Amino acid sequence: MKHIFKMSLVCLLIIGSTGWTFAQYVVTGRVTDAGNSQPLFGVNVGIRGTTLGTITDDDGRFSLEVPNNNNATIVVAFLGYTSQTFQVGPNSNTNLNVALREDITNLEEVVVTGLASSVKRSNLANSVSSVSARELTGTTTIQTTDGALYGKVAGANIRSNGGAPGGGLSIQLRGLSSLQGASQPLIILDGVYINNSFQRTGRASASGAGASNQDDGSNRLADINPADIESIEVLKGPSAAAIYGTRANAGVVIITTKRGASGRTNVSLAQDIGFAQPLRLLGVDGWSNEKIDVFYASNNTRRLLERDRFAAANGNFIDYEDYFYNNTALLTNTRLSINGGNDNTKFFVSAGVTNEDGTVKNTGFERYTIRANIDQKISNSIRLGVSSNYVRSSSDRGFTGNQNNTGASIGYTIAYTPNYFDLRPNEQGIYPNNPYFAENPIALTDNAVNNSLVNRFIQSFTLDVDLYKSNTSFLKFQLNGGLDFLQNTTLIYLPEFLQSQRASANPGDVIWGKQESFNTNLQAAFIYNWNIGQVNMNSTAGLVRLDFNNNGLFNRGRGLAPGQRNIQQATIQSIDQQFFSEVQEAGVFVQQEANYDDKIIGTVGIRWDKSTLNGDNNQFYAFPRASLAVNVANFDFWNVGAVSQLKPRIAYGETAGPVGFGATFTPLGGANVGGLLGSVVSTAIGNTSILPETAQELEFGIDAGFLNNRINLEATYYIKTTQNNIQNLNLSPATGVNTTPSNEAELENKGIELALSAVIVDNAKMRWFSRVMWWKNEALITRLGIPTYLTGAFGSGLGTYMIAEGFAPTTIVGTPVDTSVPGGFTIWGDAQPDFNLSWFNSINIAKNLDITWLFDWKKGGDNINLTNFLTDGGGTTAGWFGDDNNDGVPNGRQREPAPYNNAGRWVQDASFIKLREVGVYYTLPNSFTSGLFDGAVQKIRVGASANNLLLITDYEGYDPETSTFGAAALANNVDIAPYPTPRRIFFHINIDF
Repeated sequence: MKHIFKMSLVCLLIIGSTGWTFAQYVVTGRVTDAGNSQPLFGVNVGIRGTTLGTITDDDGRFSLEVPNNNNATIVVAFLGYTSQTFQVGPNSNTNLNVALREDITNLEEVVVTGLASSVKRSNLANSVSSVSARELTGTTTIQTTDGALYGKVAGANIRSNGGAPGGGLSIQLRGLSSLQGASQPLIILDGVYINNSFQRTGRASASGAGASNQDDGSNRLADINPADIESIEVLKGPSAAAIYGTRANAGVVIITTKRGASGRTNVSLAQDIGFAQPLRLLGVDGWSNEKIDVFYASNNTRRLLERDRFAAANGNFIDYEDYFYNNTALLTNTRLSINGGNDNTKFFVSAGVTNEDGTVKNTGFERYTIRANIDQKISNSIRLGVSSNYVRSSSDRGFTGNQNNTGASIGYTIAYTPNYFDLRPNEQGIYPNNPYFAENPIALTDNAVNNSLVNRFIQSFTLDVDLYKSNTSFLKFQLNGGLDFLQNTTLIYLPEFLQSQRASANPGDVIWGKQESFNTNLQAAFIYNWNIGQVNMNSTAGLVRLDFNNNGLFNRGRGLAPGQRNIQQATIQSIDQQFFSEVQEAGVFVQQEANYDDKIIGTVGIRWDKSTLNGDNNQFYAFPRASLAVNVANFDFWNVGAVSQLKPRIAYGETAGPVGFGATFTPLGGANVGGLLGSVVSTAIGNTSILPETAQELEFGIDAGFLNNRINLEATYYIKTTQNNIQNLNLSPATGVNTTPSNEAELENKGIELALSAVIVDNAKMRWFSRVMWWKNEALITRLGIPTYLTGAFGSGLGTYMIAEGFAPTTIVGTPVDTSVPGGFTIWGDAQPDFNLSWFNSINIAKNLDITWLFDWKKGGDNINLTNFLTDGGGTTAGWFGDDNNDGVPNGRQREPAPYNNAGRWVQDASFIKLREVGVYYTLPNSFTSGLFDGAVQKIRVGASANNLLLITDYEGYDPETSTFGAAALANNVDIAPYPTPRRIFFHINIDF
């Protein structure tokens, strides 16, 4: 009996084994690049509707077991290539030869859309702009990451603070999000909420320019090395960014850096060397005895003195604009990266050195970066990824822009200095006094210091744990977070021997600043992916915790001992500013995504946030979102062959902008009370009922592809309304205080975004991809709970902004008086452009020669050009002594529009066309490189490129995109003697080992 039982058991095992064997079959194959027939490693090969899959090996080969002995759909997908599907069965089509084509249209790319979600672009229900590494840095060398986004994101208006080395840009997505609050998008770098604030340097205090927003500083995205970035996703409005809640009113920019891949270790070395020159100079008006007689007509003594000075020059005139700005700067950029790994460990390590001189003497930018991204498979169910980035940068930004009293601005000073007076030092090195202004700008440039030294460490991690997995579903836990530590040490130094300092009671001025920020964020989420028939469901729920800590101390010393920068060597020592801020925020989010066979894709979600910035810091605010996309062309009934994609979409979402720190508190100021130190209440009191500024957006769009997606159209229309905009409410004098912040305004932004792309030529010898993007936005104040007021710039005589219900907040008004207009002044223009257009082209010839260019066109949008105000006042504007209307009055004394010499004189159309980027690269043939260093060299690429190569504009300034208030939400189009924007030309060599 015992033997019979054993035999029976063996038979059962054989039968069971045989049954299992017949219940499955194996699909094998090989995947290659359709362009060059080379095998592709790491291609995903999976069974649709299941979690089963594998990847290709070094030779592009794969083997995949298909269960249940049924027919199945195999999906072959690889980043940067168009996916393919194959029908297989147990007796047919089990050996596949797959040739993947490059996905130039990017429809197959996976777009990060939220805290723990992503979606294939062809299924996207929002207009999310993506910028790949190739688009970001593949054409030319861009100094800063934000500068690399120019013309590449529909709906983005980008403006620089000036052309000084080290960047400094304002990015507005879909118009103004706030009249006073946050206007810059939230930046997420590898999951870390990084600090992108505009940080003061103290320059405006030393120069007397006024508020710190005139410091001409840079925002801190300038620290990130663009070469480390794999992709950037831009969530432009609340409909896409709602899952980020409280900090997403101005949009979200998600930056993902490069990571390693299994396979051979790749080493890449790149060297760029180039030069920069000013993109545009305005020219300087010459002088003559006749001009002197007119300019000083009312002062005979001064007229005779200037005639004598003019004669003494003996024709040796100095073009000060050329002297200061028309210099050639050396630019170098060195990058080294190593990446590779195996199935368990993948790594990407990089280092970069950027060293760029400025076109103004003694200015420049240096940046040193080290990055290590490591991905470790701890077990089959646990994976850990970490990213570490250290940055050290030093910016010498010089002295340009606005000033008052001291003359600590090159452009401001030379506007009043005629070309016949020599300000250069004599043989003994002594600088002459400038009789035309408070400072000798040559002495200032040679000896003053405006430096910012940044040390920064950004660390992130992601821990993925597979809790459950079956053939058709999985449950995953994801924990991620990180920190951003930033220390910025600034130095402003005006030596005691400068002309302006000798004229003061305490010569010699130094401001030392130390700013630190420490941001941390932690997020935990559960992701459950499951199927209901043909519908794939993806459920997400999680928690978020954010902590932001900032502190700064600016110490000032005046009356310095000769040659000293130490505040202890100053007669007057003071604290210029000290601040601390600590903010905690918490959020809860849930989201449900449903995908019916890539035909109907829907998402609903909601996030609840609370913040210590709010009036009630324990109250949770809800931010819902919903979206729907229908891929009509994927349905079986669709038989329009020429239309390969047709996807109408609609999305809705809500977000908020954080309340400004301290809005709920009444500040106390130090005061001397009866000889003792005391405190007095500020004239502005806090409001404990303040609400966050909230926004709702409804977005409609349609995406279409034609001729097998060789031509693609994306069209979007949005309506974004912002409620609870914070304004200062004037209080009754009987209260003893003046104002309190209050939720008093509503904004509306409406806009259109269009993108048309096409593969114009695609054959074995040539591929030409072209894309045109066009966008416009219209802003309107729909409610204003306080009286109309004027704000920004420098008053009605020079042009300012009118905040009135029923008008755009970017409306520029000024003298003369017009009582028919709210606020009582004439409307002269609007800072908002009529539209923007960019045109990108990429041509590859014979797989070796690449030609790329990007044109950028902004139509309309006015600047307040106060550089002209200065040069007209000093008689140095090019053509100042001309007389265009032949009425006997020089142009510089009489500017249109009539009635002459009103604020409209300075409001100018800032339209332009720029050749933003252009590059030509050649990849040396494999027959040449394969023999170098015993075959160690894989590829050598050489090229030349340029940034800001060409500018076409009627605007009478150095650059229609620069502004002394570049980081401000409003008034970021005021031009006051900026650092001229450079034209940058590079030569490149890249070697891959």
